[in-house]
Amino acid sequence: MVSWLPQRFDDLIYRIDVLYHDERGKHKNADYTYLFEDDSNNIIGIVVPDGDSFNTCIKNGYEDIFNIMLDLGEKELRPLFKKENDGKINFLVVSHDSLKNQQKELLKRGYKKDVARDFDNVQHPLETNYVIELPEGFKQVYGENIEDGKKYTACHYGFHPEDDNGDLTSTPKEGSLSYQGRKNSQFFKDSFESMIITDDGDICSYCFCYVDRETSTAFIEPVSTRKKYRQKGFAKQMLYGVINRLKDMKIENAYINSYDWRRKVYNSAGFKTEDSIGFWYKKI
Repeated sequence: MVSWLPQRFDDLIYRIDVLYHDERGKHKNADYTYLFEDDSNNIIGIVVPDGDSFNTCIKNGYEDIFNIMLDLGEKELRPLFKKENDGKINFLVVSHDSLKNQQKELLKRGYKKDVARDFDNVQHPLETNYVIELPEGFKQVYGENIEDGKKYTACHYGFHPEDDNGDLTSTPKEGSLSYQGRKNSQFFKDSFESMIITDDGDICSYCFCYVDRETSTAFIEPVSTRKKYRQKGFAKQMLYGVINRLKDMKIENAYINSYDWRRKVYNSAGFKTEDSIGFWYKKI
């Protein structure tokens, strides 16, 4: 999977796991992660859930292990899924559309593809030189000098507009622990946050960027814009600022995962869609 970099796995462990386990009382994804090795103990594949979904990464040349991984996932990942009234679960497999061998196996097993899709998008910061253009009264900033509570509250409001009462000093129902948990990531040292804010300090858009100087890659997750500030192009301008900073850091590639209408936003900010991702369901 194009955007499932090591930074993405750290995001799953240190942010998503805290959200699902410590804040929602559900299972930890890390407890349901499986590695596959060859006879020389080299890692050739990984099974990892993302909440209640089955995802795999497989080294080129070992594509045939997918059916073994799926056998394991259908058996071992069941506790992550909610049982329906008939006692069965709706098992979700996430697979890139370019991986035709996986689609063939899923169809063989009776899986059906949903109409919804995700997208992997890549950007090359060293090839860019963006100019930030914002209306009067707004500016693009980084997160170093803004209180943590305000940042995670603004991010939460972007995903949960029903909670947005305009107060960035209040504590949302969830999000604080997972926000803090992210700081345990091995990639946190060079990571940074970018935002669009008003001159009065109200946060409009927010994103977090994991950075790995050793591999010269970055992963951007999450990205959110509060409802009252949408349709103004703020996310695009915010991402311009992220890419400019990554360029200054000499980072070669930046990745972002999107779904539904968000892909258009990321494409408008210069990200190129490299692959689409399908959602496959079967009751088991």
